[in-house]
Amino acid sequence: MELLIPGLILVALMVWASTKIKKRAADAFEAEFIETETYSLQKPDGFLHVIGDEEHEFAAYSKEYGNGDNTGVRQATIEIDIFRDTNLASVLDSTRNSATTSEISEQTEMIVELKSEELANETSIRAFYKIVAEESSVYRLRFAVLAEHCDDHLRKMDETLDSFSVHTN
Repeated sequence: MELLIPGLILVALMVWASTKIKKRAADAFEAEFIETETYSLQKPDGFLHVIGDEEHEFAAYSKEYGNGDNTGVRQATIEIDIFRDTNLASVLDSTRNSATTSEISEQTEMIVELKSEELANETSIRAFYKIVAEESSVYRLRFAVLAEHCDDHLRKMDETLDSFSVHTN
């Protein structure tokens, strides 16, 4: 009896802590508006924002994984890279050169939207880019999706690309 009461209290605390942890983990995958000094975008629901990514200015990945050969690969990723001391044409050329096929879907003097097919470790990926030129930098948003899951993420991809904007000084 002496151990029963402390044991029940311990179990209750563990259940409470577990519930809090699960709620926080689920909240991390909720839609979120991301705004920095230089850009903003709407992170779609089902994506986790990676804080402190060393490879990209911004990175997020989907909760879901691929199927079959892509079992350990996330279905979709979102990345923002900033290229300094370059121009829109250079970034566009390097982006197109890394793709197997590419097609410009929309282009203005300062913004290019591009669709491409890419291979990464023999995995077919569809990538959607929004490249925005600013005075001294070029911002490139990349929304990459495993080819077989492209239709599942079209709405999220459109919303993310539409929401991405660069703040000029």
